[in-house]
Amino acid sequence: MKRPVGPGGATPPPRAPQSAAATPRPVQASKIAKPAKAPQPAKAPKPPKLTRAERKAQKASHRAAALASQRTRVTPAAPARVDAVGSRVQGIRRPASEPGKPVTPVLTEERKEPRRPARRLTKAQQEAAEAKRKLKEAVKARKAFERDEVRRFTAHLRRRKIIWGSVAGSLAAIMIFVSVGVFTPVLALQTIAVEGATRVPADQIMAALQPQINKPLPLVDMGAVRKAVEAQPLVKSYSTVALPPHTLLIKIVERSPIGYLSVNGNLIMVDPAGVVLEQSTEKTPGIPILTVEGGSAQSKGFVAAVDVINSLPGALAGQLEEVIANTTDDVTLVLTGGARVFWGGPENAAMKNRVLTQLLAVNPVGSVSEYDVSSPKTAVVR
Repeated sequence: MKRPVGPGGATPPPRAPQSAAATPRPVQASKIAKPAKAPQPAKAPKPPKLTRAERKAQKASHRAAALASQRTRVTPAAPARVDAVGSRVQGIRRPASEPGKPVTPVLTEERKEPRRPARRLTKAQQEAAEAKRKLKEAVKARKAFERDEVRRFTAHLRRRKIIWGSVAGSLAAIMIFVSVGVFTPVLALQTIAVEGATRVPADQIMAALQPQINKPLPLVDMGAVRKAVEAQPLVKSYSTVALPPHTLLIKIVERSPIGYLSVNGNLIMVDPAGVVLEQSTEKTPGIPILTVEGGSAQSKGFVAAVDVINSLPGALAGQLEEVIANTTDDVTLVLTGGARVFWGGPENAAMKNRVLTQLLAVNPVGSVSEYDVSSPKTAVVR
């Protein structure tokens, strides 16, 4: 077979035969050798777990290191130039012969970086923060509610404690006061005062109570006080008042005389109870003479005379000169000037007083000698 001839009659060069050694064969993947694995470095041991105090100390050290890095740094200033003829340093000319003086380094403070804006939270983070805040408020409200409930259910216990504390405090105060008054001279008796004594000799009462001086007021013998006062017949009643710190006041009510009883030519002043107040030979103006059966305060006429005198108004009782009461139903009043009033018995005293007052107004003493009001509805003037 002939080879084709190329243009121009040239014969193309023959192809070189392919040899098996020259053409590489594809190698199967399974037979490719795997590269050897590099030895892995040994794992570093985990650092030991720090306690809470150690973590705090570590944070403090890091914070101190950060602050130390931000401290002021020393920046040396540029040295001043020195010329042969002279030099100028900050506008001052210095001769060339004067050596250059060292310049004091200037301390410059490093500027702090501006504070970075806070990182914006995502919607989920915001919801989580809001839920956490609401949970915290709910826990706080729950604790407050529980405290209120505990106080409400234990209110009676607190009231009981307050009451018992008040009672105990009062008892303690009373015991202290009594102890101070009894066992100390703070409340010792030093002054005895008698009030309301006109005819009663007050000095005799105070002299009888001298042994009670320097005794504490709560320990004064009230029996001795009673004996000293009752020894005076003119005393109708009395009362004692302790005036801390050192005074005992005795208030006396004297007996009021009702009239004189004539006994053996002597005038004996008596009170409405028949107690003898004094004995004299002269009559005191304004106090009538009581003429009764036997001249004794135990007679029935004395009781009737006393009732009639006590029923008279003050102006009329002051005009009495004598009261004659032989019986309980036959009482006669003798007024100043000699006029007589036939009073009768002590009954209907109010009506008799009104009628007698009118009769005296119409017929004054001196114009008539007798007024008969024993029967007030039919009064008679003579």
